[in-house]
Amino acid sequence: MTTAQDTLATHIGYDVQAEMAVGSGDYTAYQLVTNRHHALGIRSNTAYLRGAIDVRHDFSPNLTLTGKVDVIGSIHADHKAYLQQCYANLRYKNFFIEAGTREEKPVMRDEQLSVGSFIKGTNAKPIPQIHIGTNGFWTVPYTKKWLQINIDFGYGHFLDGGYKESMFDGNRDVNFSYTDKVWYHQKHLYFRSNPDKRFFGVIGIEHAVQMGGTKHHFADGTMQETSKKANLKTFMKVILPLGNSDYYGDNAMEDWVYGNHVGVMTYQIGWNINRDHQLQAYLDNIFEDGSGIRKGNGWDGLWGLEYKNKKSGRQYIRGVVVEYFQSTNQCGPLHWDPNDYPEPVRSQITSMVTGNDNYYNHMFYDGYAHYGMTPRIALITSPIYNKDGFIGYRDNRVKAWHLGLNGEITPRLSYLVKGSYREGWGTYDNPISPKRHTFDAMVQGTYLMGAWTFSAAYALDKGTIYGDNSTFNIKIGYHGKIL
Repeated sequence: MTTAQDTLATHIGYDVQAEMAVGSGDYTAYQLVTNRHHALGIRSNTAYLRGAIDVRHDFSPNLTLTGKVDVIGSIHADHKAYLQQCYANLRYKNFFIEAGTREEKPVMRDEQLSVGSFIKGTNAKPIPQIHIGTNGFWTVPYTKKWLQINIDFGYGHFLDGGYKESMFDGNRDVNFSYTDKVWYHQKHLYFRSNPDKRFFGVIGIEHAVQMGGTKHHFADGTMQETSKKANLKTFMKVILPLGNSDYYGDNAMEDWVYGNHVGVMTYQIGWNINRDHQLQAYLDNIFEDGSGIRKGNGWDGLWGLEYKNKKSGRQYIRGVVVEYFQSTNQCGPLHWDPNDYPEPVRSQITSMVTGNDNYYNHMFYDGYAHYGMTPRIALITSPIYNKDGFIGYRDNRVKAWHLGLNGEITPRLSYLVKGSYREGWGTYDNPISPKRHTFDAMVQGTYLMGAWTFSAAYALDKGTIYGDNSTFNIKIGYHGKIL
């Protein structure tokens, strides 16, 4: 008879993957690149070879150690070779502690169909960190399964200082400064009622902060530096974006709180129509300061409707997502807070106007990006697409519609179709006239044959944001076991 102890073992597996994207236009079509952790380069006619080894050891039924090393080598891409993932994860029952760089899945949004999260998205290369949390939603004891929570809390470090320095060296007339050695703090907290009931709800928050770092700027013919502290006090202060009376740096306007904060508050309701079909509606309200938290940003946010078919076996329609994203309001075009300025200005103009949040941009921390890609909603065009090398966001006032659809044609053959239409008005400080627009779409088929995975796709862009791009994509993967 097999016992639980007999099943405890060490497992070692490996993955090998090759992908190629060829076509016309300046870029690989948007839908083939977005929300894939920047694994495939944005340049047209690119390819990569990827290899990974993953290890799992079960110390007991409740205690498991896992780890992975994942390397990508590319041609005609943004990076020639890159350590994409390298992490160790120790799990005890429903909780974990992890260190390293990992491609994490979205907390709430559908990984394949949605445009993603405003904060903890999947569009950029992962940021290395140490963090703790729950493995998905954990049912709180003594609540009769009515309350579940999902928690994550950690600190990390941006790796793209060299990339930003390379953009600065050749473009001092475009990038007047850049900031490296930047630290990172992220967390989320979600509460969910029992999802097996006819109706259920989710409410929660995601929060991320850039902190510390050294700003390099060229002035009077020389390179100058301004540094922000990244000590234990800083790590504690950024947990909540509270006021900073001693002004954390020499720029009072940017330093009334520790770090550069961005966040999203989620409100979601679900309806289990029956045991096989589920419908959910949600709002991800985005914010960068108190005015956004108070919903002073109007309709800004991600508004979505999601259908899931949970029935086993082949389903021609497995899931559908329809989303509307807006970031044009930003709590109005003007910002003035007397507390941002020292005396005597503070006493002379005492009125307050809290607007012009300028999503993802910051005077000290450049753009909220990692290697030029926004880690979050890619509908706000990433700085890597700025042809002059500018490392900030030039177009963060956006309205967009998005549709995603997937299902199975046969037990082995599945499909994915998605597309977006968006319009952009630039920023409040630097508006774009006339507004820019783009339509992008993709159709993909995936075939499973034992340990092999074959995928073929076609995607296109039409408009004035990415230009007109047409891309064919082929991907082949193999998963094997060593032990």
